[in-house]
Amino acid sequence: MEKIFDSKKTILTFKALEDEKPRKQTLSNIRENATDESILDLGEVFNDLAPTDEPLERLAIVNTHHYDM
Repeated sequence: MEKIFDSKKTILTFKALEDEKPRKQTLSNIRENATDESILDLGEVFNDLAPTDEPLERLAIVNTHHYDM
């Protein structure tokens, strides 16, 4: 069976303010060949642009594939 690419997305989680839930931002439709390093670099840009009281706390990369049976 061949592994077939479906999608790649990034989920950025920003630190919560006091009692609030962390704020999340999803970037969908990331190119299949985008490297983890380039996505982490993009995360740094988002962290630099974030309010100082809500820094980037976590960056998740989600790859989805499927197999035709």
